[in-house]
This record gives sequence, structure tokens and C-alpha cells, in this order.
Amino acid sequence: MRMIKQKDLKLVLSNHKIWLETQFTQGFRADLSGTDLRRLNLSKVDLRWADLRGADFSESNFSEANLFNADLSCSNLSKANLSRSVFREANLSRAYIFNSNLKEANLSAANLSESNLSESNLNRADLRGADLRGANLIKAGLNKADLSGANLSNADLREANLSEADLRRTYLNGTDMRWADLKDVIREG
Repeated sequence: MRMIKQKDLKLVLSNHKIWLETQFTQGFRADLSGTDLRRLNLSKVDLRWADLRGADFSESNFSEANLFNADLSCSNLSKANLSRSVFREANLSRAYIFNSNLKEANLSAANLSESNLSESNLNRADLRGADLRGANLIKAGLNKADLSGANLSNADLREANLSEADLRRTYLNGTDMRWADLKDVIREG
């Protein structure tokens, strides 16, 4: 795991901001892949399209951050605050997101295949069209989450709270929903 100094992180974020503002003509795309970024306050940071593969963000604060189309595959986001963050179209495949706060996060069209989201708070999260094939969602809170059009094939939702979740057009082939709370879920009429 690569270590990074605070001043170097600020430089990476500054160059990434320039890269975004100039529509990718100046500055540099943030590459924090394989970096130890545990317990940092990254609230409201803009890391759209960043390379964050295999980075360790455990116990970090990413609330209200913008990670649109970022690559977070195989990253560690356990016990992180990701509430109201944007992960739309992001790659979170095989990510470890155990016991994290994703309340009201936008994960629409995100790739969360084979990710571990067990015991995470995804209440009121936007998961429309998300790829959750083979994901571990044991004991996850998905109360009032929008899972319409999501692919939950072979996902593990044992003991998950899906009360009032939107499951219209959701793929559930091979999904384990034993002991899940399905009270008032929204399904095809």
C-alpha cells in the first residue's frame, strides 16, 4: 500500500480540479490507486473520473463527494461515511464497503458486482440500474432504496431491510432473500 503525504494529496486534488475545469486539457487526472487514505476528511471532494483502484478509504469521510465514473474497484471503503455522495456510473466491483453509511447516496448505474456491502446503510439510496450481481448485502439497510432496474442476480440479501424499497424491473435470479424485511416493497403492478 502506497503512502501519500498531505501536501502531495493536495497537489493531486488541485491538478485533478484543473483537469476537470479545462475538460481534460490541462492538469492531471487523479491517480490514487493503491494508496493508503484511511481516516481522511474528503467531504465534498470532486473526484469524477479518478483512478482509485485498490485504495484504502476505510473510516474516511466522503459525505457529499462527487465520484461520478470513478474507478474504485477492489477499494476498501469499510466504515466510511459516504452519505449523499455521487457514485453514478462508478466502478465499485469487488469493493469492500462493509458497515458504511451510504444513506441517500447516488449509485445509479454503478458497478457493484461482487462487492461486500454487508451491514451498510443504503437507506433511500439511488441504485437504479446498478449492477449488484453476486454482491454481499447481508443485514444491509435498504429501506426506501430505489433498486428499479438493478441487477441483483445471485446477490445475498439475507436479513436485509428492504421495506418500502422500489424493486420494479429488478433482476432477482438466484438472489437469497431469506429473513429479509420485504414489508411494503414496490413491485410491478
